[in-house]
Amino acid sequence: MNTIDVYILTGFVGAGKTTALNHLLQTEPLASANPALIINEFGKIGVDGALVQKQDLKRYDINKGSIFCICTKTDFLKALTEIAESKCHQSLLIEATGIAETVDIESFLDAPKLKEIYQVKANLCLVDAANFTRIAAFLKPAKTQVQYADALIVNKCDLVSESECYTLAKILENLNPNAPRTQTTNGKIDTDFLADIRHNIHNDKTLEQPPEDIIAVSISTEKPFNHEAFYRTLDDLKENLLRLKGNVNFNDGVKFVELAGTTITETDPSEELTKQNAAPTAFTAIAWKIDTEALKSTLLACSS
Repeated sequence: MNTIDVYILTGFVGAGKTTALNHLLQTEPLASANPALIINEFGKIGVDGALVQKQDLKRYDINKGSIFCICTKTDFLKALTEIAESKCHQSLLIEATGIAETVDIESFLDAPKLKEIYQVKANLCLVDAANFTRIAAFLKPAKTQVQYADALIVNKCDLVSESECYTLAKILENLNPNAPRTQTTNGKIDTDFLADIRHNIHNDKTLEQPPEDIIAVSISTEKPFNHEAFYRTLDDLKENLLRLKGNVNFNDGVKFVELAGTTITETDPSEELTKQNAAPTAFTAIAWKIDTEALKSTLLACSS
């Protein structure tokens, strides 16, 4: 029986998982293995899926919670079954939501018709060098993802000093001393590093509910946003806002806005995201310790 190799990509929000995924799709062994994709997002709008460069690949978007939570198990198993029955793929790449409380994925692959087909090759965790030490102290998922990883990819190393890299290395070694580590810029993972990774099985139960205190709000609207008011609101929410990504229709045109940690970038709008959503504004915000409706109304107050 032909098996399907599974690669899991984790990492807290803003670590650069989608960028790394795009590089992995061009790297062996995935490039020649006709990979299927499962893109898992916490919000309802599939922003990350729209940013995958190879749109011709078979892709499943699971957008209502973490795949490591039982709340999405049905959708996840349906996708796994369809991929297996198609007999078209030699590999599967899974991008987990950034707030996933990682547990071992074998618990999901233990279904009678699946456990002989799927073989987990590696759980790769991207670590945001610029923000990990700031968030790991108070956000459990960031630490859990590192602890369960088979390998750690320390990304955005170009944004921090040598001494900060050294401090981060000590923290990661304490959290997961057995996981090999590599440093990257823009998510480019070395092929030789991937080849040497070995998967370790953990024996933890799946989560019955999403991680506490973390919420996602997806905004889709025709109304334009006031540029100055929007950025002022992001600054006001800096203690709560963990991530924001998507198209925002300002008075002077649509821009792709991305907030990761304390960094905000504004670029040309995502064409694929524009195709998928009728409204010119379509973005998801992930935050903690704030009411869902309060966050939504605060963001929408910037539109007119």
